[in-house]
This record gives sequence, C-alpha cells and structure tokens, in this order.
Amino acid sequence: MNAKGWGTAGSPEHELIELDRVLGLLARPARLGSGVPRSARSQLRGLGLELGRSAPRKELIEQVWSLKRPLLRQLSAFDDPLPPRA
Repeated sequence: MNAKGWGTAGSPEHELIELDRVLGLLARPARLGSGVPRSARSQLRGLGLELGRSAPRKELIEQVWSLKRPLLRQLSAFDDPLPPRA
C-alpha cells in the first residue's frame, strides 16, 4: 500500500474504476444542505481521504480528481504506440 492507504495492491485500471464509482456518488443530485451519503463517506475513507463533518461535495470531488489525474497520466503513457526517442 502507498502512503494514502491504497493503491499498490490493485491495478491502475481497478483504482480508476473505484475513483469513478466515488465520483458518481458525489456528483449525484442532492438536496441543498444534505450531507455526503454514508456509502460515499466510507469509500472516501477507504481511499485515504480525510473527511470533516461538513466537507463540501465540491472539495471532495476535487480531492478524488487529484487522485485520478496521475492514474490517467500513467495509463495514457502505456497506451502511447510510439516509444520515446533517444
């Protein structure tokens, strides 16, 4: 496991699926002032993200995206059909 408590046991593809699942839970329409669903909270904790009692959804989405971007870059490097030139 990495410093955030997850990551090395699963493949980057699996991690992206998990992050997409959490983003889907956070992006669902909700009543103004309603909190983050319990299922999303437990998954966020599983990703190693700290949650305050009133963590805004926008902030949580930004944190999840900060985990997702490096994985996307990593996977796109594997998809490059041309090797780097020396």
